[in-house]
Amino acid sequence: MAAPRRRRPDVARTVAGRVADALGWLTGTAARAADRRLDSLGLAPPPLDLPPEVRGDLCAFFGHTIDPAAVMIRRGHVPGVAHPRAFALPGLIYLGVDAGVVRPRAGVDDHPRATPTLVHELVHVWQGRVIGPRYVVIALAEQALKGRRAYDWRAALDRGPHDCATRDRAGVNRAPWMFPVEAHAQLVSDAYALRHGFTPPPADAGGHREPPAVEEVLAGVRAGRAPTLRARAV
Repeated sequence: MAAPRRRRPDVARTVAGRVADALGWLTGTAARAADRRLDSLGLAPPPLDLPPEVRGDLCAFFGHTIDPAAVMIRRGHVPGVAHPRAFALPGLIYLGVDAGVVRPRAGVDDHPRATPTLVHELVHVWQGRVIGPRYVVIALAEQALKGRRAYDWRAALDRGPHDCATRDRAGVNRAPWMFPVEAHAQLVSDAYALRHGFTPPPADAGGHREPPAVEEVLAGVRAGRAPTLRARAV
């Protein structure tokens, strides 16, 4: 009698991931097509013209794993939909009420810089290139289930030692800290904000775990890999 066939535990996750990729790709494709149509009708908000020094700073921060000039960044909201918050789809960012480029606090940095919000959305574009368009579906699910708590990367760090890493296209040696999509983007944008003086240094550095976790995430971003991004399928 033949032994019963063992069920592969990753099959369901793989199928769900492919479905999420397909949904994310369709959403991004439809959004870019709609954006081009609005632009042809003169209804789309103006694109953000990044100063060369801002673009260079972003390229260096991301380790040249993403070129912001290759992303359509719109200053404003989708016509007829007054959404205050920014959002990112593959190849397209709408900033909502965010300026996109500002000068940090006087005496800290005298050069124009990208806003932390723009950096957060660029991280999502980066995620799409590293783990696939599934990030759109995962991010929406996280926001629906957790609200603002989805962005709390420190809470994710506290849970990190108890998480089990899942497999994705960036499967390399994993760090002990695994961050959901929104928390991952928020960590990177917070690190950028701290570096350029948008926010003061925290009174509590988060003990011995927080700085290494931040540096590990930033190293992964600059290397174009996601060992700290928990890209689970939904």
